[in-house]
Amino acid sequence: MSGVVIASVVEGHGEVQGLPVLLRRIAAERHDCNALVSKPHRVPRGKMTHRPTELQAAVRLQAARLPDGGVLLVLADSDDDEPAQLADDLKQTVDGAAVGARVAVAVAVKEYEAWFLAGVQSLRSHRSVLDDAAYAGDPELPRSPKDKLAALMVEPYGSVRHQPAFNALLDIDAAAERSPSFRRFLGAIDAAIADALRA
Repeated sequence: MSGVVIASVVEGHGEVQGLPVLLRRIAAERHDCNALVSKPHRVPRGKMTHRPTELQAAVRLQAARLPDGGVLLVLADSDDDEPAQLADDLKQTVDGAAVGARVAVAVAVKEYEAWFLAGVQSLRSHRSVLDDAAYAGDPELPRSPKDKLAALMVEPYGSVRHQPAFNALLDIDAAAERSPSFRRFLGAIDAAIADALRA
C-alpha cells in the first residue's frame, strides 16, 4: 500500500487531537493508502486571521517537516466571518509563505462541530451520544453548532475529549452530503492526496 505524509495547521485544541484521525481515515478509505500524519500545529484564530506572519511561520515550520510530495493542510473555523472570503484570505497568506508542499486550505462554516452535526446519526454508537441523536436542520446554520451537538449528548461536549472518537465514527459520505464546507474540505484534501500519490 502506498503512503502519504500530511502536516497541518489548525486553530483549535480539539483539532490537534482529532484531525489526524480523520485524515488517516480519508487516506485509507478514499485513496487506499497509509497516511503518516504529524501532530497539528495550533495557531489561535486571532493570530491566524490577524497576524499573517505568525500563520506563515507555522506553515513554514510544518512544511519543513514534510518530505517531497507531502501535503500541508490549513484548517480554520469561519465563526462569524464569510467563509469564502476567509478561505481566500488564508490562501493568500499561506501562498505568501512560499513553501513547496502541496497545500490545501479549508474552512469549516461556523465551527468544526458543524461537520459532526451533519453526520450525527453515525455517532450514536458512542456512549456520550443519545441513541436517537439526529439533526434535521442545516448543520451550518446555527451560530454555535457546538451547542447543538451538546444537546444531542448525555454529557457535556468537550472538543479535546470527544473529537478523536467522533472523527473515527463520522460517516464521511453523510457529512459531505449535508455540509457544503465539509464537502469542500474533502475535495481539497482529496485533490492534494491524489496529487501526492501521483508524484
